[in-house]
Amino acid sequence: MRGGRALLPALTALMLIATEAVAADIATRITAKPLAGFSTSEPAKVRFGRLDYIGGFEIRADRREVGGLSGLVISDAGRSFLSLSDDGFMVRAKIERDARGRPVGLSSASIRRLRTPKGPLSLNKALSDTESIDVYIGEGRRPFGVVSFERRPTVMIGPLGADGFVGPLTAIDLPKDVGRLQANRGLESVAALPAGNSLGGRFVILAEAAERDAATDNPPGWVIGGKAPFAFRVRRSDGYDLTDAKVGPDGRLYVLERSFSFLAGIRCRIRAFRLADIRPGALIDGDTLLEASMSEEIDNMEGLSVWKTAGGETRISLISDDNRAFIQRTLYLEFRLGAP
Repeated sequence: MRGGRALLPALTALMLIATEAVAADIATRITAKPLAGFSTSEPAKVRFGRLDYIGGFEIRADRREVGGLSGLVISDAGRSFLSLSDDGFMVRAKIERDARGRPVGLSSASIRRLRTPKGPLSLNKALSDTESIDVYIGEGRRPFGVVSFERRPTVMIGPLGADGFVGPLTAIDLPKDVGRLQANRGLESVAALPAGNSLGGRFVILAEAAERDAATDNPPGWVIGGKAPFAFRVRRSDGYDLTDAKVGPDGRLYVLERSFSFLAGIRCRIRAFRLADIRPGALIDGDTLLEASMSEEIDNMEGLSVWKTAGGETRISLISDDNRAFIQRTLYLEFRLGAP
């Protein structure tokens, strides 16, 4: 593998040639239905596992593009919202909050299709099956976005514009073993690794599930972007599959997981992993912070963001993928990381 962050200086020069506003944005009107609480039977309940529920709402929009949301980045101390659909659309908005700081809705929303230097992503689902997005500070202290694709495993990077959208994307090389992933249970998560540790300046990518021919059901992950990429695995338990990941302000890798069965319905879980445990060939396991079921206000939870408030609190935000199905919902949920 020759790619990764070693290519960033050249990629930066190429990508910044393009202007940020190369296509007209799509305006959309979003309405929000605030949730009474996270527990469906005890709306006043706050503590769930290691997390305190702050607030949440159901997202409703007049555009189909605001659906199938599977990636999430919350920035600007909880004021800015950037989400990614599973077919290549970015949704940017401002998070509205009440007097107590609880999220109650979105405003100033707009939509833009992801692009490469050659133009917008193909409308062919196999070529635009985007699943995860993260932002990071790259070459020249410039902000960048990184996006992962599932059906044809791909990771692409592009400059993050002043308007909050990710600019033209260019692919980086991946280990050959990534090609063994299942087509629809493949590359699901990408997380930028911050400077300051042995993995800093690279990316973690995670598969939703193990390869079809694997001798284990533990899903694989890779650290890419450096001169020596390597593979590891995440311990699978209780029927959960991986759906998104981010590195939090505390330097841990937070992973969102989902499970579904006709008997138990939909479930979700959040685990936190030590970056120091991620080594070549390692099998990592983490601490469970939250586990939720149909007794809570969840849906098909796919996107995760971990961020810090102006007051220094660590917050965890989730977004659900409604599969653009009328029986499902697009939910935004926000939690505070509490004391053990």
